[in-house]
Amino acid sequence: MKNRGEKGSIVLLVSVSCLFILTVLVILFMNLQNKKQSQERQLDKITQEYEVTNQDMEQIYSEKTNN
Repeated sequence: MKNRGEKGSIVLLVSVSCLFILTVLVILFMNLQNKKQSQERQLDKITQEYEVTNQDMEQIYSEKTNN
């Protein structure tokens, strides 16, 4: 009977360890996804800022120099 109690505690220990490792991996994955989304938003904003036509640049330049 002593072996059954020990097997149960080992199963419990392994289960808790696996659950802990799984939780850590899920948290890391979520952090990486959040970072990726933030970088994509920043990249979209940067590309949008740099997409300026020559007419827009000339207009902005003339507004800045005339004031």
